[in-house]
Amino acid sequence: ELERWGKFEVRERIGQGAFGHVYRVWDPELRTEFALKILHRRVSDARLRRALLDEGQTLAQFIHPNVVRVLAVESHADQMALRMEFVRGETLEELIIRNGTLSAREATLIAEDVCRALAAVHQAGFVHRDIKPGNVMREQAGRIVLMDFGAGHEATELQMPGRVPMVGTPLYMAPELFAGAAATPTSDVYSVGVLLYTLVSGRY
Repeated sequence: ELERWGKFEVRERIGQGAFGHVYRVWDPELRTEFALKILHRRVSDARLRRALLDEGQTLAQFIHPNVVRVLAVESHADQMALRMEFVRGETLEELIIRNGTLSAREATLIAEDVCRALAAVHQAGFVHRDIKPGNVMREQAGRIVLMDFGAGHEATELQMPGRVPMVGTPLYMAPELFAGAAATPTSDVYSVGVLLYTLVSGRY
């Protein structure tokens, strides 16, 4: 099990996905905890490093209560990571497993916050591409936070044929994506609809 990554003390793994593992880490210099998403892909290629840095800089510009705050891009050996705020709480997926389906009112309030987050993301020119209960956190104080931009890409990049492979969670993906269409803000909104239906029904 990973114990250190660069200057950070790794305390526990708190999430995983196709693009990387997320750890709760301690920064001895700032004496505080962060979430660190260490990307699986090795980044010896200079252009890839530049692309990841550009993405980190863009995500760091999102200052919105319902969007996880990306604080820095970190590098160690031939790996890179995104340092983010550590959100204490549980994902909507964990919430449903623990409590069952939500009331219509509670689910609607959550969906409104997710839509506020997406509005900020889309305005910044990004498409999330993986809206699902496992990527939405409810903080202990009740704040709803959209997480995990590993699948996200700039909307202009997604419009270039052959540039970006189809990624996401199939049960939440808009039908046109299976036909080879590019992801758009509209396909993100479709995923929010599936999310809302799942929260109140337990089905897809």
